[in-house]
Amino acid sequence: MNNYNILKERFSITEIHSKILKPETLPKPFYDATMGPFSSYHTSILTLVDNSGYKSEIEYPLSCLEIFKQYFATVLLQSKETLYSDLYSTLFWRIRNEGFRGEAARALGYLDRAFYDIASQRASMPLHHYIGAKRNWAKLYASGGSTGLSDEELVDECLSFKEAGYSIIKIKAGGDFGTHLKEDVIRIGKVRTGLGDDIRLAVDLNQALTVPQTLDFIKEIEDFDIEWLEEPIHSADIMGMEELTSKTSMCISFGESERTFYPFQLMVNAGIGHFQPVGNNMISMIEFDKACKLATKHDLMLSCGSFPNVNAQLIAAQKEDAMCEYLIPYLKPMEKYYIVQPIIKDCKAFLPEINGISIRFDWERITKEKMIEDSVCWK
Repeated sequence: MNNYNILKERFSITEIHSKILKPETLPKPFYDATMGPFSSYHTSILTLVDNSGYKSEIEYPLSCLEIFKQYFATVLLQSKETLYSDLYSTLFWRIRNEGFRGEAARALGYLDRAFYDIASQRASMPLHHYIGAKRNWAKLYASGGSTGLSDEELVDECLSFKEAGYSIIKIKAGGDFGTHLKEDVIRIGKVRTGLGDDIRLAVDLNQALTVPQTLDFIKEIEDFDIEWLEEPIHSADIMGMEELTSKTSMCISFGESERTFYPFQLMVNAGIGHFQPVGNNMISMIEFDKACKLATKHDLMLSCGSFPNVNAQLIAAQKEDAMCEYLIPYLKPMEKYYIVQPIIKDCKAFLPEINGISIRFDWERITKEKMIEDSVCWK
C-alpha cells in the first residue's frame, strides 16, 4: 500500500442506508472442523453518502449491524469535514470495551473499506491503484473440501478444481472437533492419490486439535507432501505454535482469526511460515497492510481468506506471489448479487478498472427478484 493517504482525507457523511438481503440457500451445506452447517448466506448492503457527491456501497455482515447502529452511525452523521485520522480514532475508541479481537473490530474494518472507496472515487482511481497496486490481478488458490462431503465427493470436487487449472487446493479436515482423525488421514491420502504429485495440497483444521494431536496427525500425513497445515490449534496459543514449529518442518499457517497487526509479530517469533490476514476482517486496511509487510520482510508465505471479489484489490498491492483464497462451494452462489466484480480466469482474479471498490451491486436484479427483506435509513 501507499503512505496511507486516506488519513489526510476529510469526510462529511450525510446519509446512511442499510438493506438486508434475503438469505441465499447454498446448494449443499458446508462444514469445517469446528463449525457448520453453513447452509445459507445472509448479508446486508451498507451505503454511505458523502457531501462531496460520492457514495460507497459495500457488503456489511449482519452480525455487525447492531454494532454499527450502537457505536458508529451517530459518529458518522456528526462528521463535518472531519479528518479521517480523527474520525477513525473516534470510531476505534468507541468499541474499546468490546475488545479489539472480535466482531466489533470486524465491524470497524468493513466500515473502513467504505471510506477508502469514497477516497479512491474522489481520486478517479480504482481502489487497488489508490493503495499502490501496480497490477490489476491477484493469484487465487481453490478452497473447499467440506468435512460433510463423502470421500468420493471430496475427491471429485478436488479434481474439478484441478481441471479448472488450480495448482494449489485446500481441503478441510478434523471434522467433529477432530474425533475421527484416522479416517481423515485416509481421506487426505485419497485426495493426494487422485490429484497426483503436481498439485500443492493444503489442509485446514480450523483450530480443532491440541498440540499433541497435531504432532501425531502431522506424522500420519507428512508423506502426502502437504503445502501448509492451517490453524491446527487454538489461534491464540502462541506457545503451542512455538512447540509445533520446533518439532515439525511442515509449514504451519495462522492469521485468519486476527483483527489487528500485533499478534503477527508474535507469530514471527513462534516460527509460523504462512501469514493469513483476512482483509475484510481486519480492523483496518492499514492493519492488514502492516501484517502483509511483516510477511514480506521475513519472506513468509502470504494469503488472504474470505472474499476475492473485495480482497483481491488488497492482495494486488502486495508481493506478486501473495494469494487470495477462493472458497468456491460457498462463494460461487453469491455472485448473483453483482453486476460488476473481478473476473476469475486462469486462477487469478482480474480487477475491473473502475473507480473505487471492484464490485457493483445488481440493483435491478435485487429489486426484480425481491431480494431485500428489510431496510433502514439514517440522516
